[in-house]
Amino acid sequence: MTDDEILRMLPMAAAAIALDERLADHYLAQLGQYDERDQAQVDRCLQSALEGLLKTAWSRGWAPGDVVQHSRRKLDQVVESLLLAAIASEHRSYPAKSIDPRWLDQLTDLGISTPYAELRLTAWAADRRLPRYLALHHALALAGFLQALPAIARLYPLPGAALPGRPVHATPASGKMLARIRGLLAKAEATDFPDEAEALSAKAQELMAKFSLDRALVEAGPEHEFDDDSGARRIWVDTPYVSAKAQLVGVVAFANNCRTVSMEQLAVVTIVGAELDLQLTELLSTSLLVQANRAMLAAGKHFGHRGESRTRSFRQSFLMAYAQRIGERLQAAAETTRAAVPEADADRLLPVLSKREEQVEALFVKLFPTTTTRRTRVSNGAGWAAGLSAADQAQLQTRRPVSR
Repeated sequence: MTDDEILRMLPMAAAAIALDERLADHYLAQLGQYDERDQAQVDRCLQSALEGLLKTAWSRGWAPGDVVQHSRRKLDQVVESLLLAAIASEHRSYPAKSIDPRWLDQLTDLGISTPYAELRLTAWAADRRLPRYLALHHALALAGFLQALPAIARLYPLPGAALPGRPVHATPASGKMLARIRGLLAKAEATDFPDEAEALSAKAQELMAKFSLDRALVEAGPEHEFDDDSGARRIWVDTPYVSAKAQLVGVVAFANNCRTVSMEQLAVVTIVGAELDLQLTELLSTSLLVQANRAMLAAGKHFGHRGESRTRSFRQSFLMAYAQRIGERLQAAAETTRAAVPEADADRLLPVLSKREEQVEALFVKLFPTTTTRRTRVSNGAGWAAGLSAADQAQLQTRRPVSR
């Protein structure tokens, strides 16, 4: 009995978990025989297999946050902790300086911190009081999930690659400003009073517009070396109505000088833009997704003249209308904000904004050399009208001119 024998069997067993219950039971029984002889050997092989599958996932463009987000739609909740343990174990061999800071940020957000611990299936199962058979089943389900991940655009360098120092475009007040914006949007999502949500969202948008233009004015200064800080990040949207929700993210991105690509089969939207614009787009679009979903649910269920359910078409049309009207309002607000900039500052801003646009376009083409524009059809007039009305209630215009 060798490690190679177990490792050759694991991919077939992992695939069987999702496809054929009888075949899965056969492989689990076979793995159980190995397990009875040497549990530590099975642990070691499963650790090696999961770490190898994660390395393959990174090479296919996935990052830790992406894998975890996608797993929440495919696997039992308890398996997430096993996935996090496997990710931590896989990162043991990488020096911290050889991992992109944005990648490390994802690990931190997931609660994975140094020193990264080695995965031990027996210890993981004991901590959760899981029987051995169920632990093996979860490990194989995770392996099957990782095996099936498709290739997507790689947004960050692979972990372990030698990286040059990435310039950080931030002022001492940046963290405080972003925290203030996050706080306003969190309150807007939590309140049950529409007027209060409108006021909070409006204030957040005002701060975002001022923040972005102020940063551009700093970069327009003669002493500032203008670096390319364009990047990309993903927003995983909840199902259903993925295409409509992707449109909402898209209009927020467009108003904030970013571009988007949607992969509906994965329910994910990739945003490409300057780093600050990416942060602001993610903050606002995530908040608006929450507010739009709440308004959609508040509109209730809908039925046709014969009593048939039309809730799905109503909600799809509702969200599409919401996205269109929000896009119009955000774009108008952005234009009003730029128009309020003093003429002398506007002259300095133009080359900076043009350069940013060129950099974002270049990265977009690099990440997505071929894209397809898709049109969606509105099939429920009542849902469309209700969505427009709900979007009108989100007061997003800035209320005072931006100054330095």
